[in-house]
Amino acid sequence: MIPTLRLMGTISRMIMNEGNQRFAQYGLNNNQFIYLIRICEQPGLFFGQLADQMKMDRTTNYRAVQNLIKKGYVVKTTQPDNKKVRCLYPTEAGQALYPQLHAYEQWCAELVAENLTPGQRQVLFEDLSLVAEQVQTAIESSVK
Repeated sequence: MIPTLRLMGTISRMIMNEGNQRFAQYGLNNNQFIYLIRICEQPGLFFGQLADQMKMDRTTNYRAVQNLIKKGYVVKTTQPDNKKVRCLYPTEAGQALYPQLHAYEQWCAELVAENLTPGQRQVLFEDLSLVAEQVQTAIESSVK
């Protein structure tokens, strides 16, 4: 199973490295383009929700978002009814870049599935979903 795990990591790193190179011209590095995609697709997301979706620790998540704010791609607003909750929204610059980010993500998905039948794609999705759930459960239970 170790070769499979390493292969999954290799595929992920290749896609992330390509994305980092592709979007470096916009000042997006260290996988910041992934954060921006999520914020554009779910405007109003809370910091904690984003961290949970990204499966990142809150500090790393916070730093990535702060960089997106400094670069003018994201704004942070306080909820009127709860001043402790900070919501994230894409700026016009972030929204303008989103079509390119989405196109990259779509290209990656097509590349990954190019030689797979629809049935194989479904099995791959189901198997990876099961693995992700199992890993999350094991990590959560080991932390407690």
